[in-house]
Amino acid sequence: MSKVYSLPSRLKEDLKLVEDELTRIVSLKEGKLAEAALTTLKAGGKRLRPILVLLTGMINIYDVSKLIPSAVAIELVHTASLIHDDVLDGADTRRGSPTINATWDEKVAISTGDYLFGVAFEILSKLNNPYLMKVMAEAALALSVGELHQMRTCRNFNQTIDDYLTKIRNKTALLFSAACSMGAVLSGAKETEIEAVGRYGENLGMAFQIYDDVLDISGDKRILGKPIGIDLKDGMVTMPIFLALQETSQRAYLQNVVENVNSTEEEIEKAIRIIKATSAIKETKNRAKGFVEKAFEALKLIDADEARRELRFIGEFVINRYH
Repeated sequence: MSKVYSLPSRLKEDLKLVEDELTRIVSLKEGKLAEAALTTLKAGGKRLRPILVLLTGMINIYDVSKLIPSAVAIELVHTASLIHDDVLDGADTRRGSPTINATWDEKVAISTGDYLFGVAFEILSKLNNPYLMKVMAEAALALSVGELHQMRTCRNFNQTIDDYLTKIRNKTALLFSAACSMGAVLSGAKETEIEAVGRYGENLGMAFQIYDDVLDISGDKRILGKPIGIDLKDGMVTMPIFLALQETSQRAYLQNVVENVNSTEEEIEKAIRIIKATSAIKETKNRAKGFVEKAFEALKLIDADEARRELRFIGEFVINRYH
């Protein structure tokens, strides 16, 4: 599989429409909110969530008039959560660009995130589909719970891998699941197919986040567009760190780097070398692949050949990117 996933040609134009609509809607607000929101959107991103809405919309009847607003709404919710994350984490950059809180201040950043959440639900409300509102509301609530969980466990080793999995399920996986369920519902898919793509999306989201945590340790910053070791610096205990702690003889050093808010770049680099010297990276990748296999299992219930094939390609992309 190529390291770059390429959409079917007929969906590329629709994804461009999603991008244009994101810009148009955000620009409707004047002043700092619009400028700040546009800055974040234009910083880029994979747009995986909108892509999942479009792809699952292929399961039955592909109705672009409904799929594009839903794809826009879910990307706005995702973007809003990133903006709020940056405030809570005190992050200065996002995808190589200054964050809103770094460019303006935390008040502008929080207001911008709130604005995007509001716009997303306003868009969905116009589709007059209670199921979409319910799924999105549940995903947005999970995002908040996941962020609170992350704050509570920051620089804290009194947690387990199960705690970590619960956190990433809330912060990442359930929004993936929502994107898939929404697209399937809007296509008029069967109930079994809607449930199946929901499971697919959740497992895909788990794999995506776990593999992102691998890239934070072993990725190439020139390709990623951001420094590596951010999780260590921010005190996030991710799966590679958990697994390395179980194996390394330098557990105390590694734990100290995570717990210490003032760890130097040299200490973080040494911590990365310690993790790489263990089997943690390989084992974490294997666990990510396990979630992808669960996602693929769910796809067996999808009748539409093209949708099933493209959703499988997305799963392969998640665990093959950047290496």
